[in-house]
Amino acid sequence: MDAATAWGLGLTILGTVASIWGAIISIQQAVASKKSASEAKRATQQMVNQRRTSDLAELKVHCERAQKSMEKYGPGASAMSLSGINPDNDAADVRTLLLEANKNRESFHRGEVDIFVVKISPLLDMFVHGKERTRIQQNGKAVLMEVSNFLAVVKSSHDAKRESTSAEA
Repeated sequence: MDAATAWGLGLTILGTVASIWGAIISIQQAVASKKSASEAKRATQQMVNQRRTSDLAELKVHCERAQKSMEKYGPGASAMSLSGINPDNDAADVRTLLLEANKNRESFHRGEVDIFVVKISPLLDMFVHGKERTRIQQNGKAVLMEVSNFLAVVKSSHDAKRESTSAEA
């Protein structure tokens, strides 16, 4: 074998080793990149879950505020104890709750917001436009019960979201 052939063979071997080494480094970089992308996706999902948990906590506050506004119409109320009431003012917190619930619709899985809106909207209209104290009290009590039921749904969703966020951390 002459010197030129030996040099050519040596360069070929050296090039092959460099190519193999480059391929190994590329594979390592691809694995690291895939791991980083997976971690970024997990972090993004965790941030979304934390935001939804925060939104549900805020919705829970709106539920409690609406419930507090409507408590005077509850089961223990009498038509006589409702003198000087203003149903429109009392319904304001429930209207705010409806708006907030619709904004947080994606935090619920089984259409609970739609069910709540369908049930409470006519009750709220009858409550606000009622003329007789007994009808106002009955409709107010029905609104209170629906708000209380929805509060239970919100609490359940909030607790589940909080637990899943804690498990991801």
